[in-house]
Amino acid sequence: MRSHELPVSGEYETASADALARRYADLTEQHQDLDYMISALSEQPTCDELLVARLKKRKLHLKDEIARVTGSLRAAGDVTANA
Repeated sequence: MRSHELPVSGEYETASADALARRYADLTEQHQDLDYMISALSEQPTCDELLVARLKKRKLHLKDEIARVTGSLRAAGDVTANA
């Protein structure tokens, strides 16, 4: 699965705690990168509103995926997931 694709239902339930932790870190980094890009674009005098809207939508999808991974980490007993 490529990092920008949403997971198939049940995928996180079968993943190891290490794989989930790596996925959590990757998703969190992508979410922060999008936040930075959205902020930078929004500060431009002539920003592309369609691009900003698309980035915000992608950021929301990442947030949802982070929540799913966090839930799986908690179910696996990994208390480091603080999202």
